[in-house]
Amino acid sequence: MAKYQSRLDKRSKKNTNKLLNIMIAIVLLLIVVVGGTIVLGGGDEKATTDAPKNSETKSADKNDKTTKEKDNSVSMDEKDDSKDKADDEQKDEDKKKDDEKKKDESSDEEQDSVELDGEDQSKMKVEESDDPNVVKTMVHPDWKPIGTEQTGEHVSVYEEGTVDWQEKIKATSYATGIPAGNMTVWWMEGNGGPQKSMATVTAKDTQTPYRVYLQWIDGKGWQPTKVQELKENDKD
Repeated sequence: MAKYQSRLDKRSKKNTNKLLNIMIAIVLLLIVVVGGTIVLGGGDEKATTDAPKNSETKSADKNDKTTKEKDNSVSMDEKDDSKDKADDEQKDEDKKKDDEKKKDESSDEEQDSVELDGEDQSKMKVEESDDPNVVKTMVHPDWKPIGTEQTGEHVSVYEEGTVDWQEKIKATSYATGIPAGNMTVWWMEGNGGPQKSMATVTAKDTQTPYRVYLQWIDGKGWQPTKVQELKENDKD
């Protein structure tokens, strides 16, 4: 009987140990599951928390880029507008200068015409000439010296661009009625004395040749004495 009881005790003790081992295993399993859940849940939460932050960063970067592009676009537009405005102002300035130049040239031509038309053309005398190349010779009794800027003893000069040369041209224009800007001077030479000159000229628009005789008057400048209309330009 005692031997049988001993077997029962051993079997009961073995079953108890087995049950304890199962419970320990279950507890360990629960600990692993709970721990894993906490760890995984924390990672997801971190990922979830970080996701909006990353999204916000990308959105901010995109907004910054858009703003910069917009600012650059505005800056370029302003630069283009400034350049266009400067170009327009330059064009206006150039046009204004051209208009003033044309106006000055027109005024000069008008001044020449006033000087030429100042005499009574009905007094113009037409004379015959023995020169076979002369169509007619014209003399006006009211022709006057054209004035001068020269002082002291006068020396006739035939160098283009000098004061004396320019005054000869002015007297020639006065006598022929051809504005200096429309005149081609083919020849300028002395005419039998230090204070006498002779010019051969044509008008650019008609090409009619004229020979103009000039006389220097002390203190008053060159005065035309006669004008000959020629058949042909003998100085061409």
